[in-house]
Amino acid sequence: MVQMPWNNVFRARQDSAGPLVFAIGQALERVREGSTDDEAHALAANKIVRRCLDKHAITYQEYRHWRKLNPLVFTAIVDESNQLIGFFDIFPLKSGAGEDIIAGKLTERSLTTDHIVPSAERTSATCLHIATIILNPRQRTFTPLVAKEVLLLKMSEFLERHYSPIETRTYTAFAQSRAGEALLKRCGFSLTLLAKETNQGFPLYVLRPSETARAIFRFERADNFFSRKAILRTLDSRIEEIELQLRGLIIKVINDDPSNLPPHVNQKIEERLRSEAHKNAAFDLAYYRRLPARLEFCDLRELQDTILSKPLWPKFLEGFVNKETLVAKFGQLADLRNAIRHSRSVDEITQVEGQAGVMWFERVLRKQHA
Repeated sequence: MVQMPWNNVFRARQDSAGPLVFAIGQALERVREGSTDDEAHALAANKIVRRCLDKHAITYQEYRHWRKLNPLVFTAIVDESNQLIGFFDIFPLKSGAGEDIIAGKLTERSLTTDHIVPSAERTSATCLHIATIILNPRQRTFTPLVAKEVLLLKMSEFLERHYSPIETRTYTAFAQSRAGEALLKRCGFSLTLLAKETNQGFPLYVLRPSETARAIFRFERADNFFSRKAILRTLDSRIEEIELQLRGLIIKVINDDPSNLPPHVNQKIEERLRSEAHKNAAFDLAYYRRLPARLEFCDLRELQDTILSKPLWPKFLEGFVNKETLVAKFGQLADLRNAIRHSRSVDEITQVEGQAGVMWFERVLRKQHA
């Protein structure tokens, strides 16, 4: 078993979709389930289990019979180059076998094909035994932390697709490592048998249907958060915060005096204010004589023009240092912002470069406010 570090994930979430969350979202788009008839991945996975978890685990020759009966007992997660990222073994058990696991009469080592529900009858399984969730220790596509998150989210997706409604089933698992035990506890599993009470020598944890809702909520919460749309929404929020900070910086530097704005920026603001006044009888033009209010009618590019204008740039030079770099970062920010705000599709390059622009502005503005 592996540990899903939820605390780290949601600490990153509080940091407004920091690098970890962004990396997980990107990784989810780069992985898929491997082919069910890929013998090479299944063999490699069996070697990893026997080497890293349990040297007494089922041999690959035996496991081939299991997979022939039900290919879904083993699922590999691979990257776009078909490299093995990790895998999970989930056994749909016949009702009697599930009860015997919980009673301590059966272990993974004593299970046979007679205990496994065939693939054609998988929806009849009332008990799912989670035998393994493990990373390929040799994968280098993602950092271990990102790979762990992705593997578990893909397992949740797998369960929902093949064993829905998942909340009606009982789940069993032996905690074969401290990390695995931490994961089971965090996902609502209850300790049922101590290690000394099982022939396998590991404690048995069980998640019953009445307790499944909490575990499902945890995975759905994470899955929703790591979706592409959710990441873009969060990036949009971060861009909005950067715009507000840039306005505040401009107000501070030009002493709250609207006349210090570049003439073409003031002209565009006036045009927008008049247009708004024509549409809205309650619109208070007098309020927008003040600089903070006027800047509400500036877009990102006009904030850029203000900072880079010839008379004002010397006042901003110390904070932003290099004009060419600032122009490039504004471009990255504007491209991503415009695509999001106008509901256009955001390609990967625009998203990655926009993320880089967001991080750059956040760091630079943080230094200026320190």
